[in-house]
Amino acid sequence: MQEKVTYTPEFDRLSINEHALLNKLTVAIRKFVCKTPKLSRIPYKTRDAHATTYDILQGKFLVNEPFEQQLLFPNNILDATLRISNAHMKIVKGNAFPAYGFSLKLAHDTKTVANFPLVNFPLFPFNNVSNFLKLFIAINNYFTGNVVQKFTSGLSITAHIISTLPRILHPDFLKNITHLIQKRNASMFSFTYHSIGAYRFGDHIVKLKLVPEQPIDQTSAEKVIQNHGHYVVDLYIQYAYNLKDEPVNILHREWKNSPFVQVGKFIFTCVEDKKNPALEKLSFNPFESLEAFQPVGRIQQLRKTAYDASFEERTT
Repeated sequence: MQEKVTYTPEFDRLSINEHALLNKLTVAIRKFVCKTPKLSRIPYKTRDAHATTYDILQGKFLVNEPFEQQLLFPNNILDATLRISNAHMKIVKGNAFPAYGFSLKLAHDTKTVANFPLVNFPLFPFNNVSNFLKLFIAINNYFTGNVVQKFTSGLSITAHIISTLPRILHPDFLKNITHLIQKRNASMFSFTYHSIGAYRFGDHIVKLKLVPEQPIDQTSAEKVIQNHGHYVVDLYIQYAYNLKDEPVNILHREWKNSPFVQVGKFIFTCVEDKKNPALEKLSFNPFESLEAFQPVGRIQQLRKTAYDASFEERTT
């Protein structure tokens, strides 16, 4: 049997220059979130990304008894919250590009066990931290700047998007783009959802995948629960055994030669009232997870500062 890759902090290390760019991004995020009521024409501040909340569901997570690391969880049945969103930075209405997010919160005795933000596309076109930070700074500045700032930010955005073309043209990326286009009109409840990058599972490193147990055609959580009585999705992980086949910091390629292992299943039975303002104050920051489930990787490390800045600004 192959040995699993063991986590070390070296997978997460950022340079001094990258930390400096991250500080600039924090300023840009706060400025954007502060202006979101005006940008989205709503009476409250939204997140810096995945601003649109489609639905929030409550249910349970059941850990599989055969799962070899079930003792990582404080209990075999956990409380689960699911926030379903669109990836756009502004509130979207009606039909939008099918870039959806499933943010999961696992809790036990009201204490957070893990937060897993997942999306319906398994790959990411940025491996270079500096380039991604510069792009995200430019995007935030584009939405909040004056005419001149929008022009210069637009040029920067275009240049950084062009720089991703070699990775977008990778066979793995093209295959998944084709699959997304083919499913573009499908219900958001029918997609498979993936972690962007890796996470710890104890001492090991994994990617996560969420798969619905049955085809779903309904477009809202209320209709799913009404027609089926529940919404059930299975959680799988894929271990890193060999960094050549399962690279932690190369995000535009699929992991090879690593089978998916089922960890457990989510059963959601209750839909929250979206008009409840407290729901927008929920945090799904993966760095609030127990040590056993922390994000891994250089791009992943940017989430902590970005999530913290966005959360602090939108809750004040």
